[in-house]
Amino acid sequence: MTLTERQARARLARAVEAAGSQIAVARHLPLTDRAAQTAVSRALHGTRAIHPAVLAYLGLRRDPRTLVIHDDAAPPATFKFLAVQASGEAGVAAAVALVAATLGRDA
Repeated sequence: MTLTERQARARLARAVEAAGSQIAVARHLPLTDRAAQTAVSRALHGTRAIHPAVLAYLGLRRDPRTLVIHDDAAPPATFKFLAVQASGEAGVAAAVALVAATLGRDA
């Protein structure tokens, strides 16, 4: 699954809230104390691209070629489509019954 910078920042904000502070999150980064605190602050406030160490802490990664942020742990999105063509009152009633049966609902 891909994420925008804004979505990644929102995840970081939730992580900071859960940890209790930016410093608590920064302690988990493989950076010096000052660099880690700066990386978390900049990521939260959107002043720079999110540091790779912060992304890794969140379980995310940035594709170096496309710069797109990925969450490889998220299940891939799947879409299922059902197309029905019906005409006339009886045809529409049959289509409704088919869709309802497919979705496991009463028509």
